Amino acid sequence: MRSMIVTLIIAFAALGAGSVGSAAVENCRTGDSALCVADPNCHWDFARRGCYQGAAEHEDPCAAHGGKDICNADTTIGCTWSTASNKCEQAK
Repeated sequence: MRSMIVTLIIAFAALGAGSVGSAAVENCRTGDSALCVADPNCHWDFARRGCYQGAAEHEDPCAAHGGKDICNADTTIGCTWSTASNKCEQAK
């Protein structure tokens, strides 16, 4: 009889934990980047290592190029070196 009560308590605790976990994913409060990105209302921030609500900020893909020669050589995504800001930017 006691083992049956213990089993029921464990089963209810597991069900309760499962419902709390799904509510966390619905509100973008998860530590799993795959679950975060699967939700269209959430985005994963790599710098802060977490899941946040809303769309991610646009980041210029050409900003990774630190040198002028590398920047101008990247024709795949259309990078050009800006002399005004002295950095690599995506051509508009």
